[in-house]
Amino acid sequence: VDPVAGGVSDVKWTDVTVGDIVEVRNRDLIPADLILIASSDANGLAYVMTANLDGETNLKLRQVSTDMNKRKFGKGCTLKCELPNNHLNNFEGTFTDGADQSSFPLSNQNMLLRGTQLRNTEFVRGVVTFVGRDTKIQMNAAKSPLKMSSLTKLGNFETVAIFGAQCVFCLVCGIVAASYANQSAIQDNSWIWGVDKPESGGSSLVLKFFTYMLIFTNFIPIAHVVQLDLAKLLQSIMMTKDLKCYHEITDVYGNVSQFPLEARSSELNEELGMVEYVFSDKTGTLTCNVMEFRKCSIAGVSYGQGTTEIGRAFRFRNNLPIPAEPVRSPDDPKTPNVNFVDPEMSAILADKSHPRAQRTHEFFLSLALNHEVMPEDGPDGQVILSASNPDEAALVYAAKHCGRAFFKRVRAKQEEVTLNIEGEDVAFTILHNLEFSSERKRSSVIVRMADGSLMLFTKGADNVILDLLDKDPAVNDPAMLEATKAHLDEYVNDGLRTLLVAQAVLPEARYRAWAEGMHAADIVLENRQQAREQAMAGIEKDLVLVGATAIEDKLQDGVGDAISSLRKGGVKVWMLTGDKVGTAVNIGFSCELVTKEMLNLRFVAGEAGQPSELKGLNLPGLNDLSSYESASATSQAIKRQLTALLSEVKSVCGADPSREACLVVDTEALTGLEAGMQADRELGGLFITLSGLVKSVICARVSPKQKARIVKMVREAAPETVTLSIGDGANDVPMIQTAHIGIGIYGLEGRQAVNASDYAIGQFRFLKSLLLVHGRWNHRRCAILTNYLFYKNAVLVLPNFFLGFYCIMSGSFFYYDTFYQFFNTIFTSLPILYLASLDQDVSAQVATAKPEIYRDGIERVFISNKIFWRWMAEGFYSSIIVFFVPLGAFSTFNLVAGGQVLGFWDLGMLIFFLDVVVVTVRLALEICYWTGIEIVCFALSLVPGLWGMWFMFSAQVDLSLPGFLSSYRIYGTYEIMFGTGVFWLTVLLTTVTCTIPIFCFIGAKTIEFPTRSDIGREMSKGWLNGVRTPS
Repeated sequence: VDPVAGGVSDVKWTDVTVGDIVEVRNRDLIPADLILIASSDANGLAYVMTANLDGETNLKLRQVSTDMNKRKFGKGCTLKCELPNNHLNNFEGTFTDGADQSSFPLSNQNMLLRGTQLRNTEFVRGVVTFVGRDTKIQMNAAKSPLKMSSLTKLGNFETVAIFGAQCVFCLVCGIVAASYANQSAIQDNSWIWGVDKPESGGSSLVLKFFTYMLIFTNFIPIAHVVQLDLAKLLQSIMMTKDLKCYHEITDVYGNVSQFPLEARSSELNEELGMVEYVFSDKTGTLTCNVMEFRKCSIAGVSYGQGTTEIGRAFRFRNNLPIPAEPVRSPDDPKTPNVNFVDPEMSAILADKSHPRAQRTHEFFLSLALNHEVMPEDGPDGQVILSASNPDEAALVYAAKHCGRAFFKRVRAKQEEVTLNIEGEDVAFTILHNLEFSSERKRSSVIVRMADGSLMLFTKGADNVILDLLDKDPAVNDPAMLEATKAHLDEYVNDGLRTLLVAQAVLPEARYRAWAEGMHAADIVLENRQQAREQAMAGIEKDLVLVGATAIEDKLQDGVGDAISSLRKGGVKVWMLTGDKVGTAVNIGFSCELVTKEMLNLRFVAGEAGQPSELKGLNLPGLNDLSSYESASATSQAIKRQLTALLSEVKSVCGADPSREACLVVDTEALTGLEAGMQADRELGGLFITLSGLVKSVICARVSPKQKARIVKMVREAAPETVTLSIGDGANDVPMIQTAHIGIGIYGLEGRQAVNASDYAIGQFRFLKSLLLVHGRWNHRRCAILTNYLFYKNAVLVLPNFFLGFYCIMSGSFFYYDTFYQFFNTIFTSLPILYLASLDQDVSAQVATAKPEIYRDGIERVFISNKIFWRWMAEGFYSSIIVFFVPLGAFSTFNLVAGGQVLGFWDLGMLIFFLDVVVVTVRLALEICYWTGIEIVCFALSLVPGLWGMWFMFSAQVDLSLPGFLSSYRIYGTYEIMFGTGVFWLTVLLTTVTCTIPIFCFIGAKTIEFPTRSDIGREMSKGWLNGVRTPS
């Protein structure tokens, strides 16, 4: 936009610079970070879709600053803002009008970010603030942390070790060559040296060392990386085709969203079979994140009949009566996200003269006004509420259910919200919306009521709101407070998410004085967020308690079974949640994270009135950490508690090894632990030791940053273990990126977790198949592939080492170069690729029915240094047989039909043929899932591959071809070798001699010392304890 003439012209994104005024039209992508100064909407509103930023497809509302809307600006205006950063949800700036020097605060609501798409708005105009790499989307485009699997690390170590072994072999060859070169009999043989000068011992050592270094190049399988990556790619494709990990959701518009398993990083496929720690978010991960309003407490009276699945389990565990399910009246309205039944509430709402009618009205009016929900027109003329989180939507729907229906929001110079209250439309003016944050743990709204009075409505976490209440007993009745707290405890036992609702009447003078301070905080450029939070806290005090809400977030299907199976498989499951300790523990019971038979340990410091010890445990308590006088005293208290818990778990579980334990931790105890670790590192070791002895850990009231620090603490304390984090929201991203493996769940909070993850699934229950089936299969496959590639290259290379002792280490090479280079590509690649992609030693049904089999991966049954060197010992043994059996056979029977004598190249081709046959048969011993595909792979490698190429190259000689294709060295060898009985006898004898000892070893090991996988394989074939079971 030309700021002088006002004309509009199209420009490329690359030509947009800071300070330009840009016009963006409907459905265009935003080219840079813009501050809105005008919109086609009369109220200065604009809608954007932020899918490119956070994966959310619902429209977000942005608006011109209310004081700037419809105002015309001339030259001399200035825009001051923060430096470029990666905070997508925060922006601090001030726009100053050059005409009268008036300043207008700017926030994230006034900003359009690059990469978002303008929707439902004809056009907008904005001032460019950041371009190119300074835009927020580019600042967030940092590379994800590099994650390398432990198998890759082990492979790198083995490669270095094999290179060291290769150097040793080359050094031996050099030393032997030097000893031969110093012998006079060798020095005087002119037929050896020809016209060249005989080599000295020293020069021969160096020369032969590097000669054999070239000959032994294939000792290190260069194809390892390529074949491993190709196998992982095929594994990922097969994983995504698993219908047992497929999920779909139908939204309110009838649109079906499909969520198959998505492998976003194939690098970690085998790592999925070695997971020992799972760190899980709760909301949206273990639960559905579909909230239902179930109960409430108003003025000390609880409403809402019935209980939840979690509540029934709690009452059953504690031998308490279980209430019957309420019967819903046919006259009750049906409202989304509301499962509230109480005839008493219906009577209060129907009788305006009821003593509790006024406080009930205030309660639901607060729910209908204190939110940032946007109404949208849905099918059949229904109003659908679009909320940033499902909790808010459930509360607003609850207000509608009880006769206070929010249906309109207009953001003009002053924001206006319209409610339908018992059939009458009433408008309210929203003066300030004090937003929720994870630090504040509350949200508030200041409203100009219809009668002109000012009201502050607040809702938030109980531990926060209780501190903000007026302490005057005449204002907040102590009996009512105690009753509300008792109701909160009851709701916690039902596994419900609770909030307290409070309000205050604001005198006009107090509000105006506060509003000036709030405006000053809004326009400050440095530390604006802290200044705003301080200003908000200044008005949120001396509140009157109205009541409490209780929302149910149901567990996802199959969560309990998945967690129980993972625990049986040796996986330690940690639940990290922001809920209260009681709520978290009850949900832990309901999802089988905690069982009644477990020894329950508690390391809690933050909830007043709740001692750290559980009933029946004579352990020292951990008081509120703020009560200790110094950091040293705090550290000592934490150390005493951890020591006592360690002693308890060792004593109880040591006496009964079958008994398991769980640990409950809260954020205050973790914060104290982190602070104490600065002075005493032993505290961290005590905590990790304790957590390693328990089967499950519940961390309550933890923040997103603490989640990541917990995962990092475990990783650093146990570097050999594999950790996995799973979550569904943006607050889980730090935890997901910190763990070895990150799993994102397609949830209702956008795709931030999925975008930051290594694998994505539709629901938590699919984690069972992902780990116990695919993870375990892939771990075994990749382990065999790694071991086998090093093994077969040892079988290929070492015969040349033995040959050196027969040719004074002259560096003679008896393999045909072209075939030698094709060994890892044409002759042996297909069978191992089949095994690494499709082989199944245990069926999926057995793997999930017997999760204990998964422990083999954790215990490194398939891959370790010991197992690797066992394979290398097999390779050394097989190379001896492959070399000396043919050498012995043809040194005696070296005459073939027609009187021809087998020579150097004939022996080389025979040994090469044996190399391929022996390693192929050895691989066949590892295949468990015979489908016919592997037969095709073997046939393609041996028949058209080795056999066909040998025939073709042996029958044709063309010296005009390049050296690597010229076949004169092996001309005629095919007819000579394949036409003799000695050849076939040698192949049979060599193969049997190489294979039988290994076969006997595997058989004896399986019979006498079977692993869990061996037993699972028998069960998959229909055998149990030596008895054939009916299919």
